[in-house]
This record gives sequence, structure tokens and C-alpha cells, in this order.
Amino acid sequence: MNLNLLRWIDEIFGPIIARLLFIIGLVFGRSSKLKSPLEYKTVEKVLIIKFFGGGSILLASPAIYSIKKVHPDAQISIITLSENKQICSLLKAIDKIYYLDLKNPFVFFFKYFKLLQEIKNTNYDFIVDLEFVTNFSALTTLLISIVSKPCATIGFSSPSKWRNKIYSIAIPFDHSRHITEIFAKLFFHLVEKPFKVDFERPKKDIISLAELSPPTKEILDEYSESNNIVCVNINAGKICHLRRWPQENYAELIIGLHDRFGVKTVLVGGKDDVNYVEDFVAKIPKKNDIFNLCGKISIKELVGLFTKSRLLITNDSGPLHIASIVGLPTVSFFGPETPYLYGPLGPEHHVFYEDIFCSPCINIYNAKASNCNNNICLKSIEPETVMKTIEEKKFLS
Repeated sequence: MNLNLLRWIDEIFGPIIARLLFIIGLVFGRSSKLKSPLEYKTVEKVLIIKFFGGGSILLASPAIYSIKKVHPDAQISIITLSENKQICSLLKAIDKIYYLDLKNPFVFFFKYFKLLQEIKNTNYDFIVDLEFVTNFSALTTLLISIVSKPCATIGFSSPSKWRNKIYSIAIPFDHSRHITEIFAKLFFHLVEKPFKVDFERPKKDIISLAELSPPTKEILDEYSESNNIVCVNINAGKICHLRRWPQENYAELIIGLHDRFGVKTVLVGGKDDVNYVEDFVAKIPKKNDIFNLCGKISIKELVGLFTKSRLLITNDSGPLHIASIVGLPTVSFFGPETPYLYGPLGPEHHVFYEDIFCSPCINIYNAKASNCNNNICLKSIEPETVMKTIEEKKFLS
């Protein structure tokens, strides 16, 4: 299904359907089914809802792992989209993954209601909605809380008052904090106290699952002595293509890095990015030491590649968050989205963000959609500037 169509359906029909269900829920005594998180001394079953943004799921991982630390026997499940299944499988704290595929609307709704039936019989204690202000996730929370046993529901508060009534507790979205700390607030009542946000346990689990694909092994075998592999992700996911730094800038930078440092460039990306990356490769005049693995390796094999690489150069995207967790230094480009919210943390990461008058133009309130047709926020970042920064910070020395 087209993403813009989904946004339109969510905006127009989501509130109408949810209000009707809310009235039905009142008739059937849903309000008596909502429990306060404070009523739980132990937590046995937690359901997390996060449909969009595999990178966001990774950024929420410290909060997810905090549940296991306090309640080691708790069963944690997540509902997400099929494209995030591999990312969720990296996090051992998640015991069960429910996933939906958007390609066919009939299959989607058939599986959706089938999952609801399965979830109903599981009887979760907590439902935590990690989506920001989408109506569909709120509707899903509402449906589950109507048909299942009494449970506590937690989600972000929004300008829509009806949406806030769906949750036992609606948490304000604190724009003054990094997204990892914002997610942590949602889980406060499950872990009983504030906790330090760190990626130590997710990092350990993710690296333990790393695999080396045959193409990666060939590259490592051929260039084992140089140890100068740089991964490049020119993609940004289908949520917002405006987050792409221009292809011609990437081409100039890659050629410059090869000439200056003799790097071996490995292009990465998902199956949806294959055509875009192949088009990019065709435009590069010098193809020496450029390897295109886009769409050819799994998430676990991407992690394996990252553990053997020197640097990742990327747009704001899922691979950026994987790299930052496993300890691979990164150079990233932000513009439509703000790095103050989603940027990698730590001195080993450098973010390019011009912070021009119209940035950021996508946010939680416009479903990450923008009317911009000229992302000057990224186009104004010059390859020469990026090259100079890589040299000065000695990323490849």
C-alpha cells in the first residue's frame, strides 16, 4: 500500500472509527477494564506496538531491556510491520514478534484481525504504544483493551483528547530530550523507577547474532591486510525520501575517499533500495573498490559487516542506529529531521546538520510527511566539507 494513502486513511478515517469503538467500549464496560500501572507488583506479559521505524525500535531497546532487568520472567511481545521483523529479531529481550505486511490490503486486514484474536487469548498486563500520534496504533490499543482481560495501557498524549482517553496513562512527548529518554518515560511505570539509558545489553545481544555473508567474506579475504572498509548507505527508508543526501555528493565523496585513503566502499541497503543504489552505481565513473551489497545481505549479516568496517557514511536511517549501537563510528546527514531528537550519541559520531530556516520539516505531528520538493537542507552540505571533517577527526587514519 502507498505510504501517503496510509497517512490519509489514518488521518481521515482513524478518528471516526476509533470514536465509534470508544463508544462501543463504554457500552461494554471498557473503562472498568483499564487498570492503573500501579496495581501491578509483578509484570508477566507486555505488548509493545510500533509499526513504523525499525530505527526507532532500536532506539527504544534500552527501555525494553529495562523491563527484563526488573521483571526477568516477563514475556515481551511486539506488533510491527514485516520490514522490521529482522531488526526486532536482533533484540533478545523481545520474546514474540507479531508482524503485518502492507503490500496487499486484503491480506493485511485478514492477518490483522487474526492477530487480534491471538492477542486476545494471550491476556497481556500492559500495552505500550510507541507510536507518537498515529490513530491506527491507538485504535489497535483500544480494540485489544476492549476484547481482552483488564490491562494497563500507556501511550503518548496528543492534541486529540479522545486519543488520550484510550490510555491508562498518556505521557507527554518531551521535546527537550533525546528520543531514547523519551521512550524511557513510557516504560517508567513498568520498571518502578528512573533508569539510565544505555545500549550495553542490546549491543551485546546484537553483536552475538552477527553473521558474515559470503560476499562480505570475499571482500575481507581480498583486502584483509588493508582493513579499510567504509560502508555507505545512500538510502533513507520509504517513510521520507527527503532525508537522502544527493547521489552526486555521495559519488564525489566516495571517489575522494578512495583517492585519499584507498578505502574499499561497500554500499548497503534493503531490498526496496536496490534500484536506487544500482542507478547510483551506474553514474560513478570510477568503480574501483566499490562493492554493492544492497539487498544482498540480511540484518544479521549487516551487523557482521559493520563489526569488520572502519566507518559508516549514511543518511538518517536504520543502519545509522545499528552502527551506533554496535560501536561503528558514523558520519551522518540530517536535515528534514532533527539530530537533536534522533542523532547518534557519542564523540565517535559526527552529524552534519545545517539547521536552516525550514529545518526540521518532518515531525511526529505531520506523520513524517513534508510538502518540500527541494531539500536544500541536505544539498547545502558540500562533499569537500565532509571530506575535511573525516580527515580532521581521523576516522580513517
